Amino acid sequence: MKVKDVMHSGVTWPIFYCRSDGDIEDAIRIMEKNKVRRLPAIDEKKRMVGMLSLGDISQKVPQALAGEAIQAVSGHRA
Repeated sequence: MKVKDVMHSGVTWPIFYCRSDGDIEDAIRIMEKNKVRRLPAIDEKKRMVGMLSLGDISQKVPQALAGEAIQAVSGHRA
């Protein structure tokens, strides 16, 4: 079975991403604004080169910033 056989079609979803050479704060804001836990990272040729996750953030950035990101992304939606 192929992915296309089971995926939902007819609906277009926005794709959120960050630049691999961009500031981590910008990536965190994208995640917070769009309530996404993972963010593809693209290079200057618009090729995916990695995936940024909340787990990555929690291990690498100052605790206050990581906590803010986790709370904003994981918060309940209205």
